[in-house]
Amino acid sequence: MDDCKFRMVELMHLYLSGVITDEETRELQEWLDAAPENKRMFDKVRAGKDIVYRYKMHKKVDHKAAYGRFEKRVGIKRRIFRLCLKYAAILLLPLGVIFVMLRTNRQETPEVVTVADILPGEAKAMLILADGKSVSLQHDTARDITVGDGVNVTNSGNGIVYSGRGKGMGNLQYNTLRTPRGGEYKITLSDGSIVQLNSATQLKFPVTFDSEKREVYLSGEAFFEVAKDSECPFYVIADGVRIRVYGTSFNVNTHDKERVRTVLVEGAIGLKAENGGQEYRMKPSQLGEFRRTDASIDVRTVDIEPYIAWKNGFFVFENLSMEQIMNTLSLWYDVDVIYANEQLKKLHFTGHVKRYEKIDNILKAIESAIGVTFSVQDRTISISK
Repeated sequence: MDDCKFRMVELMHLYLSGVITDEETRELQEWLDAAPENKRMFDKVRAGKDIVYRYKMHKKVDHKAAYGRFEKRVGIKRRIFRLCLKYAAILLLPLGVIFVMLRTNRQETPEVVTVADILPGEAKAMLILADGKSVSLQHDTARDITVGDGVNVTNSGNGIVYSGRGKGMGNLQYNTLRTPRGGEYKITLSDGSIVQLNSATQLKFPVTFDSEKREVYLSGEAFFEVAKDSECPFYVIADGVRIRVYGTSFNVNTHDKERVRTVLVEGAIGLKAENGGQEYRMKPSQLGEFRRTDASIDVRTVDIEPYIAWKNGFFVFENLSMEQIMNTLSLWYDVDVIYANEQLKKLHFTGHVKRYEKIDNILKAIESAIGVTFSVQDRTISISK
């Protein structure tokens, strides 16, 4: 690529990064005005859509050298640059895609990477009553549900809400809320605690709590905002972990085959193995990991944003493996994933993307950043390189 084209690549990326100077803006505008095809290409890059490139051409691009030249020009290190982009509303296009667009012969008809119209998940769930009956729930359907004497249950745009007088007596009656892959749902328990369920998650809970303790059972991922009640402690039993809550908000994820992760946002909680052992007290901004193999618990301070971003409408992938990323996407978009080889699972990616966008926007970003190819057949995504 000649110096002029590389210079335009630099200016486009500075523009997209939001750090372009007035002088550089004028230089970029002069290039855009010089030829209609320059303006068309820049519009595609800025919109982040209709990205076209050929795989063979993509492999010829020396991304390492290109980024090295970009870092030298801008005067910042690669990691600092990534952190600057991390909290953008959408993932910016890497330089490699722009290189290929400039290298491709404009007279040729490009090969378009097509991705099935796979939509993001939505608010939907199934409520299993104590007598075994099932009730399908949608966020846009308002209805009252009968679950037992003295308990009012309403489903609406705010999720499903349980309300009753006092705490339950005698044998507890349990309901179960299940979200499928591609689903999420919010529930307000009878004590006022709010639980937001992510995809492929199950929460088992009493219709009303007893007078001694409040105890629920979780499999999957959920964010809890627990109502304070010093006389009646709240417990979450999550795949071998017993979490004691001292009035707080936190996220629990049991989807990982090797460990259960709990992240504390505010308040205090205690972690211990369900079958006994030491309780580990957690402070805000800490992650507690329960390892399934030996029932050990590790607590450390972390950046909690990647663990709770899902409830705010984002995916934050911070140097995650392809396998971790695709496991997350498969649950939210209800798709299956096939890898051409095991090495592809070990590739890493960093990015901050919107959770409620079509999946093709995310796949295009990953494709251009690390050089993989996605192909879609029905609801199965195949990954190759």
